[in-house]
Amino acid sequence: MDVIYSRLAAKLGFPESKYLPPIFEHGASPRQARILESLNQAPGPALTAEQLAESLGLDAGDIREDLEDLFRKGLVFPRNFQDRKEWRFGKAPMQLHDAMISGWRAYADPKKLYELWHAYDLNEGYRTYAAGYATATGAVMRVVPVWQSVAESPDLKPWEDWREILREKALLSVVDCPCKLEVGACDRPVQVCIDFDRTAEYDIASGHGRKISYEEALQIMDEAGRSGLVPTAVNSTAVSIICNCCSDCCVLFQTLEHCDLPVDRGFAKSRYEARVDQQACDGCQDCVDNCNFDAIEMVKAPGSKKLKAQVNAEACYGCGCCFMACENKAISLHCVRPVAHVPGAEG
Repeated sequence: MDVIYSRLAAKLGFPESKYLPPIFEHGASPRQARILESLNQAPGPALTAEQLAESLGLDAGDIREDLEDLFRKGLVFPRNFQDRKEWRFGKAPMQLHDAMISGWRAYADPKKLYELWHAYDLNEGYRTYAAGYATATGAVMRVVPVWQSVAESPDLKPWEDWREILREKALLSVVDCPCKLEVGACDRPVQVCIDFDRTAEYDIASGHGRKISYEEALQIMDEAGRSGLVPTAVNSTAVSIICNCCSDCCVLFQTLEHCDLPVDRGFAKSRYEARVDQQACDGCQDCVDNCNFDAIEMVKAPGSKKLKAQVNAEACYGCGCCFMACENKAISLHCVRPVAHVPGAEG
């Protein structure tokens, strides 16, 4: 392997990494690697093809072609997604993880790409991410309930109602979930990551995702919830990204599991909590299968020959996936936390 790929890992901040250099080698030719090495990371100045040509002694036209290829592969980032004249290198492994895997269509061997990133995560990545989660002042993400499960709640706020969150966004896109592509540990839907505004512009310009309507976004959220994918957003009232996560594949869930961190280091509970009407419960256990937090167990109910579902309130994160799985409507969500529970909320 050319030593330049190790220098790219060092440029990213991980000079001792054994697993990042093969990822760079898979995504960039030696000439493209020279271009990556010459680019700055934000907030450093973005560079044009002409500037790179002068410093590298290469043809500017060839560099423009390489930059476009690297853009589709998720390895470089233009300041302006439309004219794509000025470029930067990535800031962190997680940024490149998501961008490169989302750009799988630009790779001759995407399966190899997933395997390389999974090897990195198992051996280095999860520990790297966990170091940040362990020292953070609060959870990175918050659970935002499936909207159908809280639609009738008088306590529902706009920043926890997906109908309102999505309605206010000027541009929406959807991309394949990089975590599910990388790990592939379940058969839940893959095209479930919804982005907004500038990130959506990036998805569409790079070919990583496609533009979607408000109605299609709600349909994607509906399918995700019914499949047991937990809707999450950054832990703030300012919703800038949607993830639909499962404990089998999600990089955050997997980091917490592999590094023995409690779930609340990664996820903050919603303001809601699930409860079961055991009279209406028929014991089908679909809610158990749809819960990523192991918060539901089947118990012997008084006066019944069937086992009935029961929610462990302490373990429940209020996602509403159990509600979506229950055909008998034996499960309901109740607001149990104040508005101030969510950072940035006034209450």
